[in-house]
Amino acid sequence: MRIDVHHHAIFPDYMSRLAGLGIGAQPGIPLPGWSAADSLAMMDRLGIDLAVLSVGSPGFYFGDAGLARELCRKTNDDLAATVGAHPRRFRAFVALPLPSVEDALAELDRVAAGEAFVGVGLLTNYAGRYLGDPAFDPVLEELDRRGSVVHVHPTLPAHYPAAEIDLRPSLIEYVFDSTRALVNLTLNGVHHRFPGITWIFSHCGGTAPYLAGRLAIAEPLPELARVGDGGVHGAMRSFHYDIALATTPYALGSVERLVGAERLLIGSDFPFVDERTVRACLAEAAEVLGAGPMDTVARENPARLFPTLTN
Repeated sequence: MRIDVHHHAIFPDYMSRLAGLGIGAQPGIPLPGWSAADSLAMMDRLGIDLAVLSVGSPGFYFGDAGLARELCRKTNDDLAATVGAHPRRFRAFVALPLPSVEDALAELDRVAAGEAFVGVGLLTNYAGRYLGDPAFDPVLEELDRRGSVVHVHPTLPAHYPAAEIDLRPSLIEYVFDSTRALVNLTLNGVHHRFPGITWIFSHCGGTAPYLAGRLAIAEPLPELARVGDGGVHGAMRSFHYDIALATTPYALGSVERLVGAERLLIGSDFPFVDERTVRACLAEAAEVLGAGPMDTVARENPARLFPTLTN
């Protein structure tokens, strides 16, 4: 099976609740429309057998823990219903109402064991706190105990120079925030402390592959002491990466040189990315990697990470 691990579902209730709050995909940019039928039609045309659905940015927390809890609960129910209606074409990542650890653990207990879900979807930061923050350790401990696959999707950082760079911020800030989250986890030794978690970072890990050598040179510094055996390179090689919107030779080529094709997975980022762009990115990835490694990325790697999908 050819599996897309970075594929979004945007349900009407979620969209309407955010619209009522004046919240879009990012400042000034509305959420795109979506339906299961749209995804299935795109998948059929591009030869994608199954997509793992998630919500992604802007997530669920907008300063109100109660609202985050409510939105996550409804979204997970909608995800389960969508998978139930199309069990041969979809699975999903559980949405969690962080930064409330208590609420996140409760929602994980409520839905994670359901057949619809093959892992958990997290954002790079929650109200400016990154995933390696010790406050989130109880959630990571539970994910470790469950042997969870965790897909990390970027969101906007708490602070960025919005007035200085006249671009929609996702174009650069998502890449930088993926880097911050990955480095934050690495500096806190999360890959060693919670070895049962399989991490997937979006968009080839942002700029982290480029920074790997720079950080490795700095490893004598005391702030890198918790990275542990294997150092920065070892940590980055323990993670997985989806290739959504990062298929150029200087993006995909960089991460492939660092971790090998065995740590890569395809991702479309649909519907935030249109079908034409997804098609072009998949074709470019096949050209950069070659036919054999691309088959490993699209089929063999997800079969290894999600064995229940190919049974």
